[in-house]
Amino acid sequence: MVTGSTGSIGAHLVKRLSEQGHTVHVLVRSLEKAKNLHFKQVIPFKGDITDRNSVEKAMKGCQQVYHLAAFAKVWAKDTGTFYRINVEGTENILTSAVENKVEKVVVTSTAGIFGPSLTSVVTEKKVREIDFFNEYERSKALAESRIKDYVNSSGLNVVIVSPTRVYGPFVFGEPSAATLLIHKFVNQGWRILPGTGRETGNYAYIEDVAEGHLLAMEKGKSGETYILGGENCTYLEFFRILGRVSGIKRRMIKVPGWGQMGIARMQLLMALLFGTEPEIVPKWIAKGKYNWEVSSEKAVHELGYSITPLEKGLKKTMEYIHSLK
Repeated sequence: MVTGSTGSIGAHLVKRLSEQGHTVHVLVRSLEKAKNLHFKQVIPFKGDITDRNSVEKAMKGCQQVYHLAAFAKVWAKDTGTFYRINVEGTENILTSAVENKVEKVVVTSTAGIFGPSLTSVVTEKKVREIDFFNEYERSKALAESRIKDYVNSSGLNVVIVSPTRVYGPFVFGEPSAATLLIHKFVNQGWRILPGTGRETGNYAYIEDVAEGHLLAMEKGKSGETYILGGENCTYLEFFRILGRVSGIKRRMIKVPGWGQMGIARMQLLMALLFGTEPEIVPKWIAKGKYNWEVSSEKAVHELGYSITPLEKGLKKTMEYIHSLK
């Protein structure tokens, strides 16, 4: 069973599972959208992770569960949405897994819960040094705490995987934020450089992340967390490499933090007044002034996870996005 199958990572994962000969149950809110998962032996079940009954129906007869569904937007009018979907939804998956005697569960979290690399490179052992930036991070951290409880109390075999900034070709649907940024640079003349341009982030190629889920199911230890990341680089380096592989030479314009914050506040105001969905809000802008240098060494050594070089991954992504014009 796979939740979040119509998301960018989920669709890649379902494709891989189908190619391996598995019968895949997908829990989806829209059967129409699920038609895009036109792979062999994929069976859609209409429902939602917040609805225990629909979870039970979709999980029946499954030996393995991949739980990727989450509310990962930058804003919600009702902040309780993050808790209901990311925490209570996860609890529904785990409770159903216990009752259905599922062999193993892989849950997708986020490396963001560890916080920025203030004093050291982020690893699975890092203790967060500052408060959470937003409701998404907080809810995913709480969900991980509940997972640990289930492992200890029920003996359920659960592994957590924590991707960083995912980019790469998408099977269908909405691209990730990093992929969208690449699209804007290649096809829409994007020239904005956030902050000073020297802030470090970690970029994980989407096919590596999908493979990391499969490896976690095969080799991951119960109760353990594995960061699925890629290369660390600054925004300056990111756009320099992207310019090289795309052949695009463009002068980038730095937008300082106060400028970004002003745009974010305006978008939040529009959301509150007119219900429009903001692309960015102040709580997410606050993350941008920090470095997010991350290590995936644990996943590499224990799972056999491999990292696609950023230049190679950006070239593949650029070629794919260019073909969408």
